[in-house]
Amino acid sequence: MKHDFFKTITLESLIDYIENPEKDHSSRIVENWLNADPENLNFFLKIKEAWLNRADLNDLRRENIDKDFDNVLRQIQALQTAKSGKTSASAKSFSMRLLRWAASVIIIMASAGIAYFIGRAQGSAPVKADVVYNEMIVPIGQRSQIVLSDGTTVWVNAGSKFRFPSQFSDRKREVWLDGEGLFNVAKDTSKTFYVHTSDLDVKVHGTVFNLKAYSSEDIIETTVVEGIVSFEMTESKAEKSKDIFLEPNHKAIYLKKESAIITEELKREVKEPLKPLKIIISEPVKVEPVISWTEGKLIFTDESLGNILQKLERKYDVQIIVNNGAINHLKYTGVLKHVSIEQALRALQMTTGIQYTIKDNIITISEKKEKI
Repeated sequence: MKHDFFKTITLESLIDYIENPEKDHSSRIVENWLNADPENLNFFLKIKEAWLNRADLNDLRRENIDKDFDNVLRQIQALQTAKSGKTSASAKSFSMRLLRWAASVIIIMASAGIAYFIGRAQGSAPVKADVVYNEMIVPIGQRSQIVLSDGTTVWVNAGSKFRFPSQFSDRKREVWLDGEGLFNVAKDTSKTFYVHTSDLDVKVHGTVFNLKAYSSEDIIETTVVEGIVSFEMTESKAEKSKDIFLEPNHKAIYLKKESAIITEELKREVKEPLKPLKIIISEPVKVEPVISWTEGKLIFTDESLGNILQKLERKYDVQIIVNNGAINHLKYTGVLKHVSIEQALRALQMTTGIQYTIKDNIITISEKKEKI
């Protein structure tokens, strides 16, 4: 996307296009802009999604909006008038109610990973001393994709936080992940790419790999699709040892602590026992089930129901209560693709012998009662 975004089209005009697409003149202007660059369309779709779901802004308390609103508003107005040096007529006529919603959308978009459009639109190259960092926050039940300044593509899974600079430094490329992401790292041998997590740093040059590193979970899993990655322990976690390299179709498993719950699936993938604060490399694994979440589907091969239900909670933003712990050890093999949560539960019910009830977003799982 061109960095003179607010000089070529305004946020107001985009919102007006969403609300009144029948306006011939303004529609043509916006449509020409959308067709000029695929990134323009990508940005517009994010704005549209946030705008059409703006009722959700009720979840933002007034003090949060008031805290950021004035600052965002000043930036919007400054960017709209960067060339002329005076406030545009459209900015003056922008009603306070609409402008407050617009600023709120911008605040939300900052969490979606596009905040740098505001920070960089005025100038040309960013000032190296003032690196702007953005944070993408992906809600439970959602997933999102972003392209970084070097061309690296990242899919970020539900319940994740992803922090990245608007422009990488001259020496190395660093990002931070709390959650799950699929990285397709642009090759640049002069700048090593690092992904920092709570306990491990993943080091790459040009690689496709999936990293699952939720700070709330006790296990970090890295699966390489293409290329090679290596690992570094954070200083507070373990003594540094020689580099451990991970090749395609293999998984690196790291236990943060002794009490980590190891699933049967992980036990099948490794030969040696899993130990805390130690990276264990798996036997060859199929990568498709690991990365299928980016396509909105889940692939299970003889997977425990307990593990499956955890994934369903994250994918559909629901709470699942299991009445009988033995249910968690039932196995399921199948593919869930573009289905509702109820369709997913019906598929599990047909093959595992469970029954379920749904009330609001709470699902209760129990053993199927035998008919008398």
